[in-house]
Amino acid sequence: MKQEELSLEEQVARIRKRRAKGHDYGKARTILNTLFLALAAVGLTMYFFGGENHMPALIVIAIGMMFKVIEFILRLF
Repeated sequence: MKQEELSLEEQVARIRKRRAKGHDYGKARTILNTLFLALAAVGLTMYFFGGENHMPALIVIAIGMMFKVIEFILRLF
């Protein structure tokens, strides 16, 4: 049966049923996003105001990006 053939109530029921099966990663995603934003801000500050050596700033930004990738993977589930 195609999605267009279902009534609105049936479509909503199917979506709620599908969501009920999965895990709720909302809180974990929020924490991971907050960590990403904080590390990105710190890394950019270190990059622009840290002097000649940018490697520590790039490491901080890379760690923040790892948190973002983890959050993205959780969003798929």
